[in-house]
Amino acid sequence: MPRVKLFDEQRALGQALQLFWENGFEATSLSDLTNELGIGKGSFYDTFGSKRMLFDKCLSMYQSISMETLDSILSEKEDPVDAIGNLLDKHTQMMLMDSGAKGCFIANSTSELADDGQVREFLIKHNQLMRDKIKALFIDSPYAENADVIADLVLTHITGISVMSKFVRNPDRFQSSNEIFMKIFAV
Repeated sequence: MPRVKLFDEQRALGQALQLFWENGFEATSLSDLTNELGIGKGSFYDTFGSKRMLFDKCLSMYQSISMETLDSILSEKEDPVDAIGNLLDKHTQMMLMDSGAKGCFIANSTSELADDGQVREFLIKHNQLMRDKIKALFIDSPYAENADVIADLVLTHITGISVMSKFVRNPDRFQSSNEIFMKIFAV
């Protein structure tokens, strides 16, 4: 007879995500996870399989949330240039609102685990999804022929914001950087 779970798996997944986000994959131990989730090792393995499998689920969960957020932000403005300006401003706000200054979970995972084949594959796909969404904004615009480069520039800039926001907490610095970035469209 299968055991009945005495905990909310989705809630536990969210708690694990926060723990991995704060500490990183390597620095988060199985004991950290079972203590934070309030479950025993048997329940942990029965539910999540392994620390790595749980981490992969957390990456996927974060990706889903970030893609929904990206779609929402990009759809707020009809003009593609305005949509990019909105994305930079909102991404900066989100990074600076986090009092823990954790940055972006996926950017952090890139720094920590890019040499891991599975994580690298996930990151490449994630980057391509974001890139495609940004490129799609420019299909019927005067910038269509440079949509690939624009998407790469935007992703590079927001990744920089994600990393720098972990130690630079001055919104004026990011606002100035975003304003200069947007001047590429003034040419």
